[in-house]
Amino acid sequence: MRGSVGSQMINLFNNSGINQIGESKFDARNEARKTLSESGQSATSENIASLTGIYSYGTAETYLDKWVECGKFAKDEFGVRNIEQLTSEHIKAYLESKVEEGVAYSTFQVNAAALEKLETALNMYSEKFDKGNEYGFKEAVSEVRITASAELTRFSGDRAYDAPRALINSLSDDSHRLAASVQLEAGVRVNETAKITEGQLRGIATDTHTGIAVGKFEFEGKGGKMNEGQMSPETYEKLVAHIAEHGSFQISADSYRNDLKNASNESGQDYNGSHGLRWSFAQERVSELQQHGHSLFVSHGIVSGEMGHNRVEITEHYTKG
Repeated sequence: MRGSVGSQMINLFNNSGINQIGESKFDARNEARKTLSESGQSATSENIASLTGIYSYGTAETYLDKWVECGKFAKDEFGVRNIEQLTSEHIKAYLESKVEEGVAYSTFQVNAAALEKLETALNMYSEKFDKGNEYGFKEAVSEVRITASAELTRFSGDRAYDAPRALINSLSDDSHRLAASVQLEAGVRVNETAKITEGQLRGIATDTHTGIAVGKFEFEGKGGKMNEGQMSPETYEKLVAHIAEHGSFQISADSYRNDLKNASNESGQDYNGSHGLRWSFAQERVSELQQHGHSLFVSHGIVSGEMGHNRVEITEHYTKG
């Protein structure tokens, strides 16, 4: 398709067959159940949704808004100008950005549902106009939904921990305490600290923005981009010692999150997921940079790069608490 992202999405909505406003949703769902039964498929809500359209103005307005937002994200981040070229990679990255922003879980679910319906619309459009394209976003949506459920369910307002070091001290497992320290000091995501090998270690160096000694390591961030994190020399030496003893540093993300939940209760804080440590990092790091003479604007830019954000606005959202 050609035109702006908004015009393409409106074209998709109007011409794919997904626009069923005025038609009976009840009858459509019954027909979908019949079709699924005849083909030997289960009549799950997900399968029914893949065969039905959009039946109300309210849903259409909400979903179109999310479609356009996702399309603009794919254009800005991946250079996608034709919405027919959207892939599960783009959908996953967009939904991950919603988790990054710390939206309420209910808001995330609306985004997820909208993009599942976007898959339906694109498949209907492809079939109707004999494009030969097939779209499958469900696996990507389901994968991010699991993370969102763990990270966003109990979130309300500022996600930074009130006393992150008390939280870390309350963790029951040494490896979890080390992982949390790395997250708090380097601002990395849980998957970026869940496994660290000797080859990623970069030694003790100087923080170019503050002149303070830090331990550095390399990691693969979102989208396969390589990034460099830094932590206190004390945490770095613990990481080096652990890797020397065990061959690598490795934790189970689920076990880690459960320990964080218990530690939150133990230290008298709301559980904000492992991502809450990234929020704490952002706020502490911006404050540290300002204390070393950097303006708020420059500090946000530095922290944005350190956190692997492509948009400074996301980092600014983290520091509004």
